[in-house]
Amino acid sequence: MPAAAHVSRQVVFPAVGTVVVDEIPVPEPAVDEVLVRVRRVGICATDLHLLDGHIGDPFPLVPGHEFVGEVAALGDEAARARGLRPGDPIAVEMLLPCRGCARCREGRYNLCEHDEPGARPGRQLGVNIPRDVGHGLWGGYADLLIAPAEAVIHRLPAGMPWDRAVLTEPLAVAHRAIARGRVGSGDVVVVIGPGPVGLLAAAAARAAGAARVIVVGTRPSRLQPALRFGADAVINTRETDDLAAAVRAELDGRLADVVIEIAGATAAQRDAVRLVRRGGRVVLAGACGAGAELTLLADEDLLTREIDVLPSFLSAGGFEPAIAQLARAEFPFEELVTHVLPLDQVEKAFALIASRDDAVIKIALDPDLRP
Repeated sequence: MPAAAHVSRQVVFPAVGTVVVDEIPVPEPAVDEVLVRVRRVGICATDLHLLDGHIGDPFPLVPGHEFVGEVAALGDEAARARGLRPGDPIAVEMLLPCRGCARCREGRYNLCEHDEPGARPGRQLGVNIPRDVGHGLWGGYADLLIAPAEAVIHRLPAGMPWDRAVLTEPLAVAHRAIARGRVGSGDVVVVIGPGPVGLLAAAAARAAGAARVIVVGTRPSRLQPALRFGADAVINTRETDDLAAAVRAELDGRLADVVIEIAGATAAQRDAVRLVRRGGRVVLAGACGAGAELTLLADEDLLTREIDVLPSFLSAGGFEPAIAQLARAEFPFEELVTHVLPLDQVEKAFALIASRDDAVIKIALDPDLRP
């Protein structure tokens, strides 16, 4: 197999609140490993929470779990087992399942119980494997990274634009949420939170057969794009004093069969429970942060309405339908990637996100770009 590059640039979080760009030696991939050349990596809110120290203590960390790229080199065993060769376009799941624990065996490898020194239970590329573990090539904010033997790798369709392919992981998160909610033909779906995953959840709901989709949020600059991604209507919560009444007005007096909450706020989770019909399904897919408490009315919200409240965590099982939907290009997916910046301008990218500029929806880094 072709030789690996000698070094890779990486964005590193050495400690809470600190960002540097550094280089690291790149070894030849082991017989069962794949060396990935990163072509795009999306910036996720999780990355910013990691930087702020809100998700454990994985430092020093190379972030980046929404990455796609090409096979740069691979070991002979990996080539045989995966049917890959250098140059193949691929998406790699962030999850590194052990495949042996009870949760992995039942297909819920997003809940992998495996633990080993230097990693939390359920290892995740770009999230919880410190740079000082092993070769250090664990995150997608880099020129190169190594996908180990346990990595779940998907071949991408040849010729798919990278600015579309980089949405694979967030769309996979959306598809898992839609599957958890058992969205099917004829269902009426409300999506709360029109961030990138929320907008993609509207598209995923359509792919699952939803008859009507309503997207709820607070920012017009995020709500209007929803109409291009499968939403029939949008509701700005700042323009109504009664959100349930606004939903009923759009649905001829009904509430939703399924509500997908992806705002990552407990207030949105409470809204989700109150926007679903009796016997309906509520999917909680937005992370609210450690220690967040959710208070519901035990009888009025839950017991007497018999709703199913279904958390949805990460993207297990979502990559296949996500890649298939991106390949169909039934929505203008590339429009969501509003900014593509060089790897070295990662702090500029973070500042753009923090500014809440209306022009920003999704930012991706392209390691091949130079400032």
